[in-house]
Amino acid sequence: MNDVTDGIGGSKRGSRGSGKTSRCRDFALGTLSGVVLSLVAIVTWIGCSGGGHYVKLALQPRRWSPDAAAKRQAHHSNIVGAKAHSNAAAAAHAPMLRHNNTGPTKHSPPPNPAKVHVTLGPRPYFLVSQLDDDLPLKRALSQCADTIKTFKSSDFVLGHRGAALQFPEHTHRSHHAASTMGAGLVECDVNLTKDRQLVCRHMRCDLHTTTDVLLRPELAQTCTVPFQAAKKGGAVANAQCCTTDFTLEEIQSLCGKMNGHNPKAKTPQQYVIGHTPTYQTDLYSHDCPHIQSHADYISTVDANGGNFVPEFKMLDYNFSEHEGGGYTRQMYLDQILNDYDANNIDPSRVYPQGFVWEDIYYVTQSTVYGDNAFVLDKNMATVWYTQGQLREYFAPLVENGVQTVAPAIFMLLEVDVRGSIVPSTYARVAKEMGLDIIAWTLERSDALSLGGGWYYSTIADALTNDSDVLRILDILYEDVGIKAVFCDWAATATFYANCKGISLR
Repeated sequence: MNDVTDGIGGSKRGSRGSGKTSRCRDFALGTLSGVVLSLVAIVTWIGCSGGGHYVKLALQPRRWSPDAAAKRQAHHSNIVGAKAHSNAAAAAHAPMLRHNNTGPTKHSPPPNPAKVHVTLGPRPYFLVSQLDDDLPLKRALSQCADTIKTFKSSDFVLGHRGAALQFPEHTHRSHHAASTMGAGLVECDVNLTKDRQLVCRHMRCDLHTTTDVLLRPELAQTCTVPFQAAKKGGAVANAQCCTTDFTLEEIQSLCGKMNGHNPKAKTPQQYVIGHTPTYQTDLYSHDCPHIQSHADYISTVDANGGNFVPEFKMLDYNFSEHEGGGYTRQMYLDQILNDYDANNIDPSRVYPQGFVWEDIYYVTQSTVYGDNAFVLDKNMATVWYTQGQLREYFAPLVENGVQTVAPAIFMLLEVDVRGSIVPSTYARVAKEMGLDIIAWTLERSDALSLGGGWYYSTIADALTNDSDVLRILDILYEDVGIKAVFCDWAATATFYANCKGISLR
């Protein structure tokens, strides 16, 4: 990100206390394996998505509602045949997209203001109250809190898997909640099903931890790895259930849940129920949240007046091996983008993203969806790169017409000799080379007073309490110059964006 300015009304960003030796030790031990993996990443720097966070097991189990699950399955059976996105034959022969130089398209113009009433709840105000009284940032945000009573959506705010801090990710309620908290951009991680349909799931193989599939015996037995109980003094409980194990109809008959599992489980019930991280909640999971297909997601976000951030997934899938060469990765990319074409969505509202940089080169050079396309980056090795190495690292992006890079937050920030959080060399070189920056992911961690976990690993020593999320956001925007930020809870970034007047609509 860019040079330091003083926040909204000027931010005082001096040293933040001492005596953090034990935290440094914990950080060093906790990230040792990551450093080893990073050395490998120097050679193979295209990573796969996802990130770690501290997981603590909740003590109280919760129960699924059988009635809600049955109603969901019956309702879906009634409507699935009528859905246009269920046409497998059409999907299998997705046509090539138009090239950027083919002139105007038939798409409708983007909508004007968002079509939802934006509401933020108490969290942004709580965070402001926790800021140090001597910070100009607190005075400015407090004045904003007293002044602004109606909030607008912002394209600075990107709902990560919807509103995944509290709502089961990639369900209708999660995507909708992100919009109602002001996220102008909402994400769908796009994976393929067994019948070659598109579904919003973070990983191809995460159904065993994000749904109740293991509680459905007729489906659980078809998982890539059916449930295996933990052994006394031996192996932990294991299962692997993938989107490619099931049809879209089967997946949408499942109940979405918060991501979590019990590695000591002896039964599927013990594995699935009651192991949500303690900084999250199961309050919105009891009545069988509906898992969204890519087409459902487009419909939901479009109805809310939002913009779309599809992520190209299937990172661990060998297309030639599984599809016999008849369906390629390029056809998968085309199928995703064709859904926007089929729904008359203007390309200016679509922000394709992916960890496989070659996917984004293709979109940028060969489709009408390239202007907003961006690459994702989680290469930890770049933290130690020199300016020269970083210029070489970013050169392929510039050469292939990619305008935006999206790294993890820890790659963009560092702590200087005074103990202040400042832009990293990565951030400075990216901006020097003309690249825009999107950061990920805000509020996807336990309390920042505990160091914040993986997302804040390079600045843990400068963190003291949860209000530091506002200091970090201010530094990312003012000093690094980010264009948008992924959020698991959009309300905080929406509050900040409204106070600053960033990309409001």
